Amino acid sequence: MESSEPAGLSQFQEDLDGFSERAFRSLDIVARALHVKNAELEPALKAIVSTAVTTLSSAQHAGLITVSRGVLVPQATTGRPPELLDQLQQKLNDGPCIDAAVQQTLIHVDNMHRESRWPDFAAEAENLGVHSMLCVPLRVHEQCLGTLSLYSEHVTAFTGHDERVTTLFATLAAIALAEAQRTDQLHAALANRDIIGQAKGILMERHRITAEAAFSHLSQASQNVNMKLTAVARHLVETGELLSAPRPER
Repeated sequence: MESSEPAGLSQFQEDLDGFSERAFRSLDIVARALHVKNAELEPALKAIVSTAVTTLSSAQHAGLITVSRGVLVPQATTGRPPELLDQLQQKLNDGPCIDAAVQQTLIHVDNMHRESRWPDFAAEAENLGVHSMLCVPLRVHEQCLGTLSLYSEHVTAFTGHDERVTTLFATLAAIALAEAQRTDQLHAALANRDIIGQAKGILMERHRITAEAAFSHLSQASQNVNMKLTAVARHLVETGELLSAPRPER
């Protein structure tokens, strides 16, 4: 008789069954790290990276990067090799971590000596004692934010189980990054609203007009000088001058 249990749920249960007690403890540590004081991102990412190495004996080092418009930005590392290899990928604008993020795909390197996709990277990795890698993209709502990468001193070090566990760590990291981005956007929105409110107040006082009319003045000035409304408002608050388009020469 066929099971009515969904395939995804069955796979998830299988992964849980394969978890050791240490893995569960490690995930608990990371989950708690996501709720650090003042929602600080850096301690959470460092906790995820270090705990991934502690949990998976096949990894000796780990690194987490973000990629924005193809530019790699290191966020957290354990050990010297990931730091140096991130710098190399920044210089080359190429490498497994960048490709995993841009292509939104898991990249598994079994043997650096036989790796031909990134020859310069592979050669330097070997020099640093890294012989295999696992790069997992950080995804939230189909948006790829970067990669979590594991580094091993042995060839063919990572198994399918390692991939699934690393994917869980990557998911936690992606959630932390997404929350940090949302927080930054909220702070920026509040700051913009505040500066626009100050500018409106200046115009209302200066011209004895309503808030709606003051906003209309700002909007018209923004269109005239082809600048964002926030930039026009900030200029008014800082200088007392409402920008306007230059008059055409006669």
